[in-house]
Amino acid sequence: MARTKNIGAGVGSSSHGGGHARRFSDDSDEEARARKRATSHAAKIEEEEQEESEEEGEEEEEGEEEEEGEENLAAYSFEGRKKKKVVQKLSAPLGMRMVRSVPKKDKWYVAVDYKTMSSNEYVELCLTLAFHGRSQQTSFDPRFWKIEHQDIYESICLLPRTHMCSPHKHIDIPFIVKNEMKLGQGVVDIIEAKVLKSIMEFKQDWNEEAILQFYAICFFAKDKARTVHWMTGGERLSCTFERFAELLGLDGIEGYSIHSHAANGLALQPKALTPLYPPGHASKAVGTSTAMIPKYAFLFKCLTWTLVPKSGDYILVRNFAIDHMLEMAILDRKLNVADFIFHEMRLASYTQGRSLPYGPFIQAMIEDTFQPSIQMDCSHKVWCPRFDNKKKATMTVVAPPSMPVVSPPSRFEKFMAKAQRSIFNMCKFNAQEVVNSNKLAYDRVKFYKDRLRALGDTQVSDDEAPPALALPVLPRFTFPEAGYEDYFVEYPAHANDENDDAGEE
Repeated sequence: MARTKNIGAGVGSSSHGGGHARRFSDDSDEEARARKRATSHAAKIEEEEQEESEEEGEEEEEGEEEEEGEENLAAYSFEGRKKKKVVQKLSAPLGMRMVRSVPKKDKWYVAVDYKTMSSNEYVELCLTLAFHGRSQQTSFDPRFWKIEHQDIYESICLLPRTHMCSPHKHIDIPFIVKNEMKLGQGVVDIIEAKVLKSIMEFKQDWNEEAILQFYAICFFAKDKARTVHWMTGGERLSCTFERFAELLGLDGIEGYSIHSHAANGLALQPKALTPLYPPGHASKAVGTSTAMIPKYAFLFKCLTWTLVPKSGDYILVRNFAIDHMLEMAILDRKLNVADFIFHEMRLASYTQGRSLPYGPFIQAMIEDTFQPSIQMDCSHKVWCPRFDNKKKATMTVVAPPSMPVVSPPSRFEKFMAKAQRSIFNMCKFNAQEVVNSNKLAYDRVKFYKDRLRALGDTQVSDDEAPPALALPVLPRFTFPEAGYEDYFVEYPAHANDENDDAGEE
């Protein structure tokens, strides 16, 4: 059996020279012991190699050796001053292994924390970080081109969050066709009219580190081909929009472009989704998917796994998902899906602190331009609604909570409301008049003192009493007596609080 070495290629890994140096003192006894250990170790290795060669000779003579596609790799790991043999059994050949790691930099360099930068300044920075052409590489880490790229990767892309990349799943379209009546009649027609079938069925595993590097470096050029530039494994790559759409099985030319028709580049408000709800729905339910018509509620669930991925709340419809869902109600025009994804990728690269979307689509673009194969660590699984024992889909629409039934106010409640309003108006008027009177008095005193000083009078002091002002005439704030006479009890003239207390005793 041939002895091989375990060579791991990966981004961010470093070599340490391949050998462990030993230090020997001048003492001859220690040198002798070290020489003895080295001799015995070499003899042990020679014996093992001889045994392996004998075993191989026996297997070749007997003809019983079978090739099962598995390879035994022998590696040596040091533990102190001893060598320990480690055997790894691999079922498939490995590709390039990409692992998240903090970028390399000099000791004197202090990385910039871009997550504290304002959103407008961060967008302007991203628009200036073009690295294609003849620009010079300034980063310390070979995975990046400019020093700003590796700082963005460290301060934003490596932020701890539940999902570094947004979760994606591909949709089982045949299952939807088979169970359309249970999921919402008209779902299949909308998927075909909006050219969503190919993107929903698209399947591609992805590498999380490759996606993080893409968003830290990517630059969307404003050329006619709409080229996007990025780096993977230290190699500069690029892809045109036409090629990107072709990889996804889409036509990037025809269809309605949501971002191009957005007013001032902004998404619609949730109230625009009103046509997707049944008649008589609660106004508070607009903007949520649970109260929609069943077919639209199911389509939104499909979109959250494909075109508008979310790593948080799956009920609220926000941002350009509103525009996308509103397009579901218009069957007479196609949707430019590739343009929508391309725009969302660009917007995601300008955003700080969010899960990065479209891992499968970006990985397909990387696989098309990057020659070495990459190990995938994120599986693109399938999604379809589950069914219970009664053969009913669990993807049912939850009715919004009904508004509580409020009984009309009673006659006494109406009286108290009017009385409280009268008391409040009276207090409000008094407070305003007190403030106005104080201000008027201050202004008059200041006016007289300024006039005396202008005439040359030097005996003007600052503590003179302000002139007397007449109190404002308060209007009459009557209680609502008309219609509520039975609530007012007429007490005798001699009645007072002392008589009430005596009566109680």
